Amino acid sequence: MSIATKHKRKDGELEFKLLLAFTLPVFLVTTVLNRVMPWNWGRDKRSLFTATRCAAYNSIPFAFM
Repeated sequence: MSIATKHKRKDGELEFKLLLAFTLPVFLVTTVLNRVMPWNWGRDKRSLFTATRCAAYNSIPFAFM
């Protein structure tokens, strides 16, 4: 693996981590609001942070398309 290939991969990782850092608080708020609604009580058995992380990881790849 050449240095240029490593550099390109690290650029993508940095962009992904920056997007994750900016979107996690947004998804945390939406997950909390979703959990507070009476029709969603008890539906999602995952922890709050796991559900937030899953929402972010499922949405962020669309920014790279």
